[in-house]
Amino acid sequence: MIMKIPSGLQVESAFLVSMARQEIYKNPVILTCEHSFCIYCLKTNWAERKTTECPICKRRSSKESPPLHFALKMECDELRALGSEPVCSLHAQKLSFFCLDEQQLVCSICRDSETHSKHRFQLAEEAGPESKESLQDILKPLKKKLRLIHEVKGSCDQTANHIKFQAESTARRIKEEFKKLHLFLEEEEEARLNVLREEEEQKSQTMKEKISALSKQISDLSGILRSTEKELKAQHVGFLLNYKETVEKIQQHPLPDDPEPISEALINEARHLGNLSFNVWNKMKEMVSYTPVILDPNTTHPKLTLSEDLTSLRKGEGKQELPDNPERIDHFISVVGSESFTSGCHSWEVEVGDNGAYVLGVLAGSDLRKGVILSRLWRLMFCNGEYKSISPSDTGSDVSVMENPRRIRVLLDCDGGRLSFSDAETAAHIHTFTHTITDRLFPYISTWSGVPIRIAAQKITAAVENHA
Repeated sequence: MIMKIPSGLQVESAFLVSMARQEIYKNPVILTCEHSFCIYCLKTNWAERKTTECPICKRRSSKESPPLHFALKMECDELRALGSEPVCSLHAQKLSFFCLDEQQLVCSICRDSETHSKHRFQLAEEAGPESKESLQDILKPLKKKLRLIHEVKGSCDQTANHIKFQAESTARRIKEEFKKLHLFLEEEEEARLNVLREEEEQKSQTMKEKISALSKQISDLSGILRSTEKELKAQHVGFLLNYKETVEKIQQHPLPDDPEPISEALINEARHLGNLSFNVWNKMKEMVSYTPVILDPNTTHPKLTLSEDLTSLRKGEGKQELPDNPERIDHFISVVGSESFTSGCHSWEVEVGDNGAYVLGVLAGSDLRKGVILSRLWRLMFCNGEYKSISPSDTGSDVSVMENPRRIRVLLDCDGGRLSFSDAETAAHIHTFTHTITDRLFPYISTWSGVPIRIAAQKITAAVENHA
């Protein structure tokens, strides 16, 4: 441990050095032999040795409570108030030199010792500033790394909050969509049950009327039979007396036609249950839509605003606070589709309407989205009333269009290496890129206008395959 003692005091023995290494004297006392010690250390030594002799010269002290050494106490108090300087633990000398070879402070005795022979030295006052400057240089990459970690942590904190926001927002929209589906199914269920109830009431009423008519016929015929059978039981003279009248009564009630069963009297279960789920799903086409390209909100430039169904975009009024995740585009005000294509033919239509500043095309690859991405873009641009085709090999060529289309069809033939644009309403050709596809291609849309652009929904059809 570094020994701290007042300047000018002499160390007279190993015992004193041992005690002095602990700290500066707090309450020094002086013995009659003029040796000084900390009162606590002295009393501890006397208690352990069971004697009152001086630890250095072994002279017995006549006083069990030696007097305070005022001069030494004042110097120690002053040294403690000013802040003590470290001294050599071996020689109790001021550490005035810095060994450049050992990179440590030494005293003048250490400097001249055999241990540090042929070593290079520098005054502590001179080595301090230089060493501090060197240490500052060593700390620079650490500080830089710390700033980077703080930035990344800040980005992670923002991303964590955005994840929570996304989850809550997505859950809300899922519930809204299912609420619409549930409402449709509930209404469809109620409509089909109403049709069933109406059929039941109609056919039950028809059967009720039929049963009532048959019951009346049974009652009428039964009455005639009872009265006639009663006449048959009478004596011959009485029977003959009423015979003519009885025959006339029977003839006045002609026999009804033979009862016929009612066809289609039962509930048409096949109509209500046959292909029920298919019929409901087929009808559901009227309320659902399919969009071939869904925009990826995780790639959206902060100045773009997407619709909740992720099919429409427009330039917002300000810049959104969004995580700067690797997938997000940060240079062009644009967004890409959520799915990429590497083979086959794919098409989608974009409703541009009155938007006067937009770009349609494809972006190659998904690893680089930051900065200028011109080297991986094939696009048709409309700005200031003019159309241009731009690609990695063409910084911009004019495209002649007879009439501004309000709906543009994009056709991507990955296998044939073609990207075509045409007017979706008139089928008029606008432009075609030819390029060998070697990477994943994402639908790409950009706009710096507040007029929305929308990916058009496709018509949904339900077909049943017939086998001959």
